[in-house]
Amino acid sequence: MGAVRKALVTGGAGFIGSHLSRRLLNKGWKVFIVDNLSTGFKSRLPSEAEVITLDITSDDFVEYLPEEKFHAVFHLAGQSSGEVSFDDPVYDLKANCISTLRLLDWCLHHNIKRFIYPSSISVYGEKEKQPVKEDAVPMPVSFYGVGKLASESYARIYSGMGLNTTSLRLFNVYGPEQNTQNLRQGMISIYMAYLLKGDEILVKGSPDRFRDFIYIDDVIDVWIKCIDNPNTYGKTYNVASGVKTTVRELLSDLIKTFGYDPLSYPVKFEGHSPNDIFGIYADISAIKEVLEWEPRVSLTEGLKKIVSWAVNNKQNHGSFL
Repeated sequence: MGAVRKALVTGGAGFIGSHLSRRLLNKGWKVFIVDNLSTGFKSRLPSEAEVITLDITSDDFVEYLPEEKFHAVFHLAGQSSGEVSFDDPVYDLKANCISTLRLLDWCLHHNIKRFIYPSSISVYGEKEKQPVKEDAVPMPVSFYGVGKLASESYARIYSGMGLNTTSLRLFNVYGPEQNTQNLRQGMISIYMAYLLKGDEILVKGSPDRFRDFIYIDDVIDVWIKCIDNPNTYGKTYNVASGVKTTVRELLSDLIKTFGYDPLSYPVKFEGHSPNDIFGIYADISAIKEVLEWEPRVSLTEGLKKIVSWAVNNKQNHGSFL
């Protein structure tokens, strides 16, 4: 047997980071998690991982990273909401963009060869031509989107310096262990929070808005497939289902999954999120071709999975619910 592969996962107590960490552990990797637990949860941390409590917004955080020969670095830590980025744009810059630049430079100088970064649909802004392809001109409308786009550019530059980077533009990721306490991030988890309490659902914006929802397991499949695929080095890809779903359609499916009647369950449309785009869904032909990957979980099936998790853990996971 060869040497055990080692991974550094920043943000490993977060929704996507914890799922990725568990998948890597299940594949026999040794995983080191960096998280300051400001938005992540201790209960998400796998017991087999080595956890380093560290704030990536500090100027010297890289000096405290473990001196290990990492096969890959997955940088998922950061501020993860377009709406929240308007509260403190400078913090958003530090948490997302500057932390990425510092970590890229640290990887280069420690001879780490693989760096995978979670970018976002927010880099696109409003687009008339749908579905959106990776070569669409980016026009972010939030500070968060600007930081993600800048981080992609930094990653691409470092890829030309010997660090093999890939940026994955994640669309609307959902699944078990998503945080239903946070009503400013995650359309499905926000609406689910109201349904778990039997409350009227407050929807910011038009029911005709549309998004592209992708289940967490399909997203993690992409991350894993990317690691050793040299055709992904220096590239940026959409990671999505490729399916357009309106808010009205989502609400109907979600309400039905909870066992309520979509025609009678109370829903209130009021206000809007700052600089929220009206609609976007992805062209995923590039990632399908390079990885020979297909999203496997339909929205209907995925909603059943996340609702089952939420209902079964309503009393046991107060940190989530």
